[in-house]
Amino acid sequence: RTDLNAFTVRQLLALNDKRVTARVNEVWGTLRPASQEKAALMAKYKSLLTADTLKQANLANGRLLYWKNCASCHKLFGEGGNIGPELTGSQRANLDYVLENMLDPSAVVPREYQVSVITTNSGRTLTGIVKEETERALTVQTQNEVVIVPKDEIDIRKQSPLSMMPEGMFEPLTFVEIRDLVGYLASPQPLAPGR
Repeated sequence: RTDLNAFTVRQLLALNDKRVTARVNEVWGTLRPASQEKAALMAKYKSLLTADTLKQANLANGRLLYWKNCASCHKLFGEGGNIGPELTGSQRANLDYVLENMLDPSAVVPREYQVSVITTNSGRTLTGIVKEETERALTVQTQNEVVIVPKDEIDIRKQSPLSMMPEGMFEPLTFVEIRDLVGYLASPQPLAPGR
């Protein structure tokens, strides 16, 4: 899985071979094509966030925006949360990768980040990522906490095709803020504190 990027995996799925598709889903997780609306949004931002535009990004502001919008779940340069994937080693300098993940977070959901919806016998519903599973219990990372659920207390367990990352991350941001955030995400090294 670490040898192939999402673009290559999408090419494999385009072969329409049932065996290949089954193996991709088993190894990679959920992949679905972008809707026309999301594809249009990606094309719009790709045309706006040119290399010249990103050179003008205020990285200090981008870092603040990262902390406000991303750091509770994602780690970058050793700082941030552990709910979502680590960003430091990702393809964050690849604008297509960043836009797909920011604008359509449920398009590619790796297996270890697939959301489970668990309903207990007492009627409690938990939505989160199963971080560990033993014969007796599940360790579930919700957006706010880690919960250990004994298996004998689970009534229903379903996997969701949706990412825990919410859609619409760009909606409350101005274009300048989007530019700064994307510029910071693509930066090769962290900013010194206070910069």
